[in-house]
Amino acid sequence: MLLWAVHVTPTLCHRTVDAEALRLWKTPIAEYRTVKPPWMRPILDYQTEIQEWDEERGKICTDVTNEINNQIATDSIGRMFAVVQICGKQFKITEYDIIIIEGFWPPNIGDQLKLEKVLLVGSKDFTLIGRPILNRELVSVDATVIEKTLSHTKTRFRFRPRKQYRRINFYRIQHTMLRINSININGNINEKKEVEGLDRVYY
Repeated sequence: MLLWAVHVTPTLCHRTVDAEALRLWKTPIAEYRTVKPPWMRPILDYQTEIQEWDEERGKICTDVTNEINNQIATDSIGRMFAVVQICGKQFKITEYDIIIIEGFWPPNIGDQLKLEKVLLVGSKDFTLIGRPILNRELVSVDATVIEKTLSHTKTRFRFRPRKQYRRINFYRIQHTMLRINSININGNINEKKEVEGLDRVYY
């Protein structure tokens, strides 16, 4: 019976393993591209001061403001529109529109209201956008409550299969109909109005 002995030098094994490890270690790895597309803006240096307002832009702003004030003074604005918020919902309105407010609302029929949460007012040539709302002294939206009624009958049907469970309910929601009387801009738009107090309560 012959026995064959194979002797492997341990240093040779270590050398081959180290060589494989080094070869894998030096494999190039995918990296982020350093070349930027031409449409990307360059990264700004935040240590340098950037001039955001120049004389040319200020002149354009002054000219636009004067033109809007001139239109307001000569009453050549035309029919205006506005976006107001009432009871958590926003409505785009113009003069003599009728809007329906769902749910309970305290005002009664015939009450004269001034809507103070005005988000936007516009005309054919310009638009004033609030951040988030316009000053209540600059814009006034007058409205009248013309009717309080109930909605059409709505049906709520609940059904669970194989449980002999059927329920049907009929209900109606309170509706308040509001007519928009007028939308006006009071004075020049560049005048500093009185700062709004925190004691005002908005509906």
